Amino acid sequence: MEKAKLNIDFSYQKGISYSQLSMFSQCEYQWYLAYVKKKKIFKPGIHLCFGNSLHETLQHYLEVMYNQSIVAANDINLTEYLENRMLENYKADVENNNNEHYSTKEELMEFIQDGATTLEWFKRNRAKYFSKKDTELVGIEIPVLQSVTDYSPNVLLQGYIDFILYHKGTDTYTIYDIKTSTRGWTDKEKKDSLKISQILLYKHFYSKALNIDQDKIDVRFFIVKRKIYENVDFPIPRIQEFIPANKTKKVKEAYNLLENFVKECFTPDAKYNTEREYKKNLDACKWCQYNSSPDLCDRKQ
Repeated sequence: MEKAKLNIDFSYQKGISYSQLSMFSQCEYQWYLAYVKKKKIFKPGIHLCFGNSLHETLQHYLEVMYNQSIVAANDINLTEYLENRMLENYKADVENNNNEHYSTKEELMEFIQDGATTLEWFKRNRAKYFSKKDTELVGIEIPVLQSVTDYSPNVLLQGYIDFILYHKGTDTYTIYDIKTSTRGWTDKEKKDSLKISQILLYKHFYSKALNIDQDKIDVRFFIVKRKIYENVDFPIPRIQEFIPANKTKKVKEAYNLLENFVKECFTPDAKYNTEREYKKNLDACKWCQYNSSPDLCDRKQ
């Protein structure tokens, strides 16, 4: 589905995203090159293409389910929908990548088939995760655009919440963040405070937007596995739900991380802080977009 446009006036405002916060937290110099020096490198990949396509497929199913009927949602050919989204997204990636391919037909079809198997499992087990009883779909790809801190009020957090459900009986909301994973999250991912901070920030700012208590908002990661372990003694679900600790203290910690990022990297009038020294984290080089660009980063402190 087409996302609502985020109206940012770049003549005096700066938009920042969770991905920027994540990049800065992993390596300050990488963020500096990408955003201050405007040397961002576009690096598409099959896992990102698959993740985006599966997001869109699940969101389409849920939109039809809640706004029309469960029967209509189950009538959707999810394999066909996923394949169309994969091919369209891959085509767009290639066009943005100087027409260079990053995958093969065989690999694309493998990912599509993996996704189709997971989606059919989800359709059979949908009732374990989603019900229409006393529940409404607030929206899909809900835009977030809010000032982060009074220190620099024209630095705005921008992003989209995958989807939100409203539970009428309890007058509460649940924010969902869909994640794709090869075989699910381990304890390492579940304990990664930086990874968890994204959904906590959405809770903070959604509470602020609605002017309601944070206790009325729950958060949940909906983790979709592309593959499962075979030949095991017990059935393994292809969906994994994870509810991180999200009380006031944890939300505040996530907000403080974002606020400090703004104070470190921007001036009060929303300009980039070019006086600051941005340090390199050599431990993050393996996954860095500049790991093959020595002219931009020589990997030396």
